[in-house]
Amino acid sequence: MESMVTRFYKAVSNGKIYGVKCRKCGHFTFPPKAGCMKCGAHDMEWKLISGEGKLQFFSSGNLPPMKFAKYHPYAYGAVELKEGPCFFTCIEGLDVSNVEALEAQNAKMPMKVKAKIKRMADLDIVIFKVEK
Repeated sequence: MESMVTRFYKAVSNGKIYGVKCRKCGHFTFPPKAGCMKCGAHDMEWKLISGEGKLQFFSSGNLPPMKFAKYHPYAYGAVELKEGPCFFTCIEGLDVSNVEALEAQNAKMPMKVKAKIKRMADLDIVIFKVEK
């Protein structure tokens, strides 16, 4: 049986982003997990996410993981998906050049964002881009 992680990343590599929905209580989870985060059931159904969300807050770090050092500086933040769950990932379309820019943009939260798949560090990952 193929693992959930393998299935998820194969789909991402094919341009599709999935979460899972509990067949028992209807709770949506992203990224996919084997069991429901709300009721604990293990009867999960794969569902494409809308890709729509709201950025709740973001920051930029001075010590990125080695694998992502060449992309520094970059924004990362908490996105609340239209389907409900929050996801922490890279965000495009923000100014991370100085503290004042970070503070000014965070004062405008939440911001609408849209999911996209980006190749970074030899991986296809789910990131979000600020919608203008």
